[in-house]
Amino acid sequence: MNRKFLALAFAISGFTALVYEVVWSRPLQLIFGSTIYAVSTILTTFFVGFSIGSYYFRHLADHSKNPLALFGIIQIGIGVYGLIILWLFKIITPLYLTLNSIFLQFILLFLIIIIPATLFGASWPIVNKAYIKKNRIGKDSGKLYSANSFGSFLGPIAAGFILIPVFGIKATSILVSILIISSGILTITFSKGGKNEN
Repeated sequence: MNRKFLALAFAISGFTALVYEVVWSRPLQLIFGSTIYAVSTILTTFFVGFSIGSYYFRHLADHSKNPLALFGIIQIGIGVYGLIILWLFKIITPLYLTLNSIFLQFILLFLIIIIPATLFGASWPIVNKAYIKKNRIGKDSGKLYSANSFGSFLGPIAAGFILIPVFGIKATSILVSILIISSGILTITFSKGGKNEN
């Protein structure tokens, strides 16, 4: 049961990441005044964060006694940050307007978005540790990454065609944050049940 839930939780992580990318692109468009700069900032920061998180958390994943609980904590961290980031975008606007350089403006927004992006990246090696068995690496990794990819596929569709049109930017961010926080809490709960089952 734990392994099945972990695959679902990783799918939720992929779903959340792509919803956030769509949701956060809107306030960035208003700040930059350009869709190109907004989307470029989002994509660049997310991929840099994925790389940093995966690289620097790989040792922590290998030595963690309870990677399932660690993944749950990361999910909660992402969700909490998702609740406050729209507020952060607002409070940096005065500072942002004083910067006359697009590069400096990019750096400022990069520093805000890199935190959740790095946490998303950190989840990859940690989930691998919790889910993948040494004697069936190919099968388990295929299942795990297909789950995450499917969640990532659903994220922008849900955000662009359902959530934002119905609920708006702020409510969508809150709903998705609640989703991943709940997933994190359940993941930690499952982690207390012992080793994952096949």
